[in-house]
Amino acid sequence: MQKKVRKKKRRLKKSVKRGCLGIIIFLLLLAVFLFFRYSPAADFLFGKGEPEEEVIVEPDSVDMAIAEDVQSLIQRASLIDTTKLAVDIYDLTRGCYVYEYHSHRRLIPASCMKLLTGVRVLKQLGADHQYSSKEYILGRVKDETLYGDLLLQMDDDPMLLSFADFTAAIKARGISHIKGRVIYDLLRTDTLRPHHTAQPYDITYRQVPLLMKGAPRVMSEFRASLRAAGITYDSDTLLYNVPLTDSAELVYQYQTPLREVLKPMLINSSNVKAECVFYHNQHAQDRLTEPDTTLCMKPLDFVQAEGIYDRMADFVVNDGSGLSPENRLTADFLVQLMAYAYKDSVIRNVFIDEALATPAHPTRHGSLLGRMSAPCYHGRIFCKTGTLVSFASSSLTGYAHHKNGRWFAFSIINNNSPVYDAREFQDALCRLLVE
Repeated sequence: MQKKVRKKKRRLKKSVKRGCLGIIIFLLLLAVFLFFRYSPAADFLFGKGEPEEEVIVEPDSVDMAIAEDVQSLIQRASLIDTTKLAVDIYDLTRGCYVYEYHSHRRLIPASCMKLLTGVRVLKQLGADHQYSSKEYILGRVKDETLYGDLLLQMDDDPMLLSFADFTAAIKARGISHIKGRVIYDLLRTDTLRPHHTAQPYDITYRQVPLLMKGAPRVMSEFRASLRAAGITYDSDTLLYNVPLTDSAELVYQYQTPLREVLKPMLINSSNVKAECVFYHNQHAQDRLTEPDTTLCMKPLDFVQAEGIYDRMADFVVNDGSGLSPENRLTADFLVQLMAYAYKDSVIRNVFIDEALATPAHPTRHGSLLGRMSAPCYHGRIFCKTGTLVSFASSSLTGYAHHKNGRWFAFSIINNNSPVYDAREFQDALCRLLVE
């Protein structure tokens, strides 16, 4: 009996020892796994590189001198409301902040909102993107008669002003009568309208480009153009996404490079062009061979997806032009947006070489007309202006090229200040950035 008890005890001890050993082995294996999975030191020990350390660049003497001068300028600014002023300056060359003043305060950005519209469309569609409208013959031509249909495949091109060239191409093809239909395949069938919070007089129906006046108006304009050219037809209809066969004959094509729309949008601060570009992102994928669902991202979703900025709580983006007085952004965000654009060589070159206003330039002074006329600004400031006079809002965001070769991104937002005085303050600050 005692032997049996002793055997049971020995078996129990062995079981306990085995269980404890198993637990210890499991814990050791878990520790090894966690070490190799998460420890930067493991990478270093096994030749995978040194542990990464965040390199913090501090402002140097040039940056600190600019910061002192800007601070002094703000202290002397008696004609503007400095409680509704935001300033942010970033040294692009060295990668460090130079100066911040209320830079995280949400204010009305006015037309500096167009910078977000521009960056987004350049990144998503590309600088070489083309608005393209085409005219096809679907049938055969005999004795000045088209036996078949005429297809108009129209993009939402904001630069197309009339259909005269389209009807001239039909006439040149030897067609005087269409024994069939005129088919309208329009990328955009609705009318362009500003956000309901904007002032109704900012974008009137008269200002809306032809292809964004709505399908009835587009069809009416083309009918009138056909009549003026002496071309008759049997009927017309509105269809969507009409498939093309191999027999379809291209008669005429009208193309506009995206960059040609961005120039008046940014240099001259065209609100109409900005709204056209803003909504074009949502429609453009319908004409792409492989639709890209990322084009439908809302602007702030795009910002988040690209990792441009991570403090967007309570930001408001109602439109692409900045006409809505309820828009809210920060100077810090606008500077980070410009830094993002600067890192992308394509966007940077479009902005600096083509599409941002620059003082005293013969064709690119745009909304800077009458400002920064001193020689020190010439070829050194590339920016976007913003003004909502009714809400005492003025802004200026862009790049400054210092005389020592250094590049800065800056943003100045004035709210609740006389526009004239705000502009004088902005110009004075820009002078500190170039001199």
